[in-house]
Amino acid sequence: MKTKLMSFKLYLPLFCFILLAACQSNELTQEEIEIQDKADTEVASLLFEYELDKHASYNVHTDGSVIIKFDRKVSKENYTSIVEQLRESSEIKSIYATQGGKQVCPLNSIR
Repeated sequence: MKTKLMSFKLYLPLFCFILLAACQSNELTQEEIEIQDKADTEVASLLFEYELDKHASYNVHTDGSVIIKFDRKVSKENYTSIVEQLRESSEIKSIYATQGGKQVCPLNSIR
């Protein structure tokens, strides 16, 4: 029993160090934060302008690409207009849009 306890005490600090090192590797650079902030501002502003901020969710990646999901209440005209405007924005690298689990705008228009 003492051998198992001694072995555990020896490996615990090593395990803690590895865990701490893994957690620290997920930090964003200042450039990635700025890219995300600019892209996020573009998406949020446009959704607010169309009064669709409560009918869509999105995720901005560190490279400025956006995945946006519209709920079923959003009209084809509205989501098409939003996606087209986002694709024209210099702050957005690419956009992938879905509604009800289906892609709503073709992939060939991703920059």
